[in-house]
Amino acid sequence: MNRQEAEIYLQKTFGLPRFYDEQWQTIEKILNGDRVLLIEKTGFGKSLCFQFPATVFQGVTVIFSPLLALMRDQVKKLGSLGISAKCINSEQTAEENTQIIEDAKHGKIKILYIAPERQENNEWIEATREMNLSMVVVDEAHCISVWGHDFRPAFKRIINLVKLLPQGLPVLATTATATKRVEQDIAQQIGDGLTVIRGNLMRDNFKLFVVKVESEDEKMIWLGRNIEKMPGSGILYTGTRVDTEIYSKWFSFLNISSTAYNAGLDADSRIAIENGLMQNEWKSETDSASRNSCRLDGSENCQRNQLRRQKEI
Repeated sequence: MNRQEAEIYLQKTFGLPRFYDEQWQTIEKILNGDRVLLIEKTGFGKSLCFQFPATVFQGVTVIFSPLLALMRDQVKKLGSLGISAKCINSEQTAEENTQIIEDAKHGKIKILYIAPERQENNEWIEATREMNLSMVVVDEAHCISVWGHDFRPAFKRIINLVKLLPQGLPVLATTATATKRVEQDIAQQIGDGLTVIRGNLMRDNFKLFVVKVESEDEKMIWLGRNIEKMPGSGILYTGTRVDTEIYSKWFSFLNISSTAYNAGLDADSRIAIENGLMQNEWKSETDSASRNSCRLDGSENCQRNQLRRQKEI
């Protein structure tokens, strides 16, 4: 498949006009059975680099992702395009996960998302031996490296799987946050024959400011005085789940539209908040001074990643 043929298929299947050059460079290598580490900025369209070839291959593509909200969002989007995609996660019943695995084994699913931690599940281990795997994808690949900012031991076990894969079965690792040291660590772990594609990670629409405060109280006062002056909706991160509730209640006391989001919420509540944030429910349309402040704690970054990838599919 050359680029012209691929872009005709892209328009028909995904409704997109063309690839970025780096996207096509990645996809072409994947279609040739190569292994690639793609380091590109948030919003670049890294998801398309595995979703496109996944629809071309005959078997099932397995995507290891640590982000439940992202998995749900992408499965929903792919379903709207008529592409069979499912995710296996702890918020579904054992029966639901078992049925999805069975469907994958029988070729009824084209793209399957799964959290890295579930590799220890015996049912999953047995199932991988029976699946017709066409590609393995490691999303948020910086989590593989001990030098990464969000290292997760479960990602190391993905490398064990990759090393067992036959030559010619494509592997794609993607991240937006790999330093050169992390890049080298990932490349060394995945092994010989890996192509690294690194783009420009700078984004003109991102700016960083530091406001120095002397205490937690002073921080809350500063936010209370200034958050309404900031245009649009926003996400405020905290270090603990408890703080998500404290800050959310503080904003509510100040009549600032707010909701708390953290890993301690039940699945239905989290999904409702995710949908609400995607639909701008937390920003008042009748009062321009009202601001959304959807709270996430440091251990639950899924909504951040969901939002940052809205345009990646």
